[in-house]
Amino acid sequence: MGRTRTQRRWRFRAARIAAATAAALLLLASQPVLASEFEQTLQRIDHALKENPTGIPWEARESCLARRNAAVRLYELGQLARAERRLEFCKDVLGISGAQPTVAAKAAAPSMEEIQARAAREVEQALALTPDLEHGLEVYRECALCHMPEGWGLSNGSVPQIAGQHRKVVIKQLADIRAGNRDNFLMAPYSSVESMGGVQSVADVAGYIDTLEISVGTSKGAGDDLELGQRIYREKCAQCHGATGEGDDDRAMPRIQSQHYDYLVRQFESIRDGKRRNADPEMLAQIQGFDARQMRAVLDYVSRLEPPAELQAPPGWHNPDFAR
Repeated sequence: MGRTRTQRRWRFRAARIAAATAAALLLLASQPVLASEFEQTLQRIDHALKENPTGIPWEARESCLARRNAAVRLYELGQLARAERRLEFCKDVLGISGAQPTVAAKAAAPSMEEIQARAAREVEQALALTPDLEHGLEVYRECALCHMPEGWGLSNGSVPQIAGQHRKVVIKQLADIRAGNRDNFLMAPYSSVESMGGVQSVADVAGYIDTLEISVGTSKGAGDDLELGQRIYREKCAQCHGATGEGDDDRAMPRIQSQHYDYLVRQFESIRDGKRRNADPEMLAQIQGFDARQMRAVLDYVSRLEPPAELQAPPGWHNPDFAR
């Protein structure tokens, strides 16, 4: 009996790794060839994890997958040298060496119009569904590996707080990542059809995330230029994000209240520099003229905006769904 249970657990883990890596490959195959050598190495690792040409055991593949995801976090934080070191274990275990053509280079990439249309169709389909919150919790258990059971993310900005985020916003971001309209190599293996499930799963997990209590203990900026930040926010940001950063579910405008400061900085820079394809064009135009001081000031101010008391997590709150 014990051996059978262990075998089932091994098969489950192996299937999870296979689904996660297949998801990454499908997303990468829908995008143009990546310029970065790090990103090309990442593609080769994902391909090797899926195909497992050297027959390494699931424990080594799972360890490699964890290092792969840690490397992506470091890469997105601009720590390239550390990120590359994280991949050395995977390259050795998987027998990856020398230049190889990337998976994306072998695939005929769809046009950006096709990618965006695919994402829009999934958004429309998901919004028409009634979310099943019990199933949404089961889907979210995988999300919680990074976003934490409470949905509060990480203070270093590598993972955002998503608790209480508007349902339509979550659906849109998931649809964009799944279609290839937003690059997110960390989420790619976990958000695809193979890993997360179909459009009903998208609707379900988005509905569940919307119910989570919001932490107001997230990381903040230096707090030394808040008057300037407030002025900029009221002039440039409040029209879309709301007077207190509450966003707008109907327009898929994200809630930015109580978001980690470093995450806000990373996303601001990605949007400003044209690296986040699914960004609102109006926001892109709005922030082009910000200098470094203005950016820090307004994002510091934003990081201190809080949701109403009824949406805030009580002191010491932990997600009871994860106590089961």
